[in-house]
Amino acid sequence: MNTINITDIIKNGTTELYQAVAGVLYYKTDTDTHTYIYVVDMNDKDDVGTAVFDVRPKTMYLMRYIRKAIDNGSIIVLNKQK
Repeated sequence: MNTINITDIIKNGTTELYQAVAGVLYYKTDTDTHTYIYVVDMNDKDDVGTAVFDVRPKTMYLMRYIRKAIDNGSIIVLNKQK
């Protein structure tokens, strides 16, 4: 897989809540070429504290979780069909 460019995701992505299961929020960010899916674990109170997570947040607001998913290899990357 190519290196994931977080700047491209933040600048060109539109984000929405994809699914919520057992206290874990799955967010989906679409860019022109890829779809990225990553998680925010609401059960980890040390990480999320009392933060509010919107259904369609600005992608920048989730940068921390995108970076975390890239670093630990849990981000799902889907190529868009041309």
